[in-house]
Amino acid sequence: MSLRPRLRALCVPLAAVALHLFGCQPTDGKSDAKPAAKTEAAAPKTDAPPAPVAAAPDVKPATPAAAPNAAATVGQGSVVTLIEAGAEPREPLRLKLTAGQEQAMVMTMRMGMGMQIGPNAMPKTDIPPMQMTMNLKVSEITGEGDIRSEFSLDKIEVLPDPKVPAAMVDQLKSVLGTMNKMSGTSLITPRGIVKSADFNMPPDVNPQIKQTIDSMRQQINQMSVPFPEEALGIGAKWTVTQQLDQQGMKLDQVATWELKGRDGSVVQLASTIVQTAAPQKISAPGMPEGASVSLDRLDSTGAGTNEVDLTRVAPIKGDMNMKSSIAMTTDANGVKMPMTMDMDLNLQISGK
Repeated sequence: MSLRPRLRALCVPLAAVALHLFGCQPTDGKSDAKPAAKTEAAAPKTDAPPAPVAAAPDVKPATPAAAPNAAATVGQGSVVTLIEAGAEPREPLRLKLTAGQEQAMVMTMRMGMGMQIGPNAMPKTDIPPMQMTMNLKVSEITGEGDIRSEFSLDKIEVLPDPKVPAAMVDQLKSVLGTMNKMSGTSLITPRGIVKSADFNMPPDVNPQIKQTIDSMRQQINQMSVPFPEEALGIGAKWTVTQQLDQQGMKLDQVATWELKGRDGSVVQLASTIVQTAAPQKISAPGMPEGASVSLDRLDSTGAGTNEVDLTRVAPIKGDMNMKSSIAMTTDANGVKMPMTMDMDLNLQISGK
């Protein structure tokens, strides 16, 4: 569980690389397209009580629920707003991990994309399914009770798909193969608030992947799922509002979480996510002189479910679906070209 925010973030650079590789792939052999709440600011380190070095704090007994719509700023500018406290009995949601815990996790991503550049429309293209096997480990519980974790990407595979040409599969394999043995670290609070997170890339990693991940370090730090401070019961709902800087674009993201069930340390969660962006210039590195890209519109929505054991490193299982629609305009020395892109993404996670 402690590494889940950053592992989920892995799918974004993978998707970006896949789009870079296949966004310009012709499907017919032709190459006609190129590619109102009460808000309270929380101090960064006051959300986790002191805890023994060997373990994160225990879950406290049920306490009276705070008034709904209480909000607090946490982590990298995230705002957590409690909408409903849920039914009795109520308990806080807290991670209870111990140093030395280790677990494997498998993440499978499937994606499809359609694109139109000027008058040239491309039909939806299915990207080969990608599957990653990772090793997760809790390296330390700090004196403040924070959880220091690490992960390594032990295996990444491109799964066969009869709908996808073999040449496309081979091309993706050659790029993603350089990600093997990628690793990373994170420091989060028992509430799931990310204090720091980073990737360590192999020296021979493909430049397409390196550039994408380098540009997303801020978002990696922000892709947490903070729990509210208050005690929660079944039916509890809260939102996490963030402003992200992704691939040179500034996005607004609102995730809504609901506690659907709980049995001891095992909880069932449902989530929805909405991303939007105002029209803006995109700071795209490597653009030729005299060229620019403007974002005209971005709309992204998703929904998912998760089953999590608060005492385990990896989630028991998870499933998320997202749909994104992006409209941009390129300007090359006064010659403007509109481009739209629609993408479907499915992400499945299971712990071993």
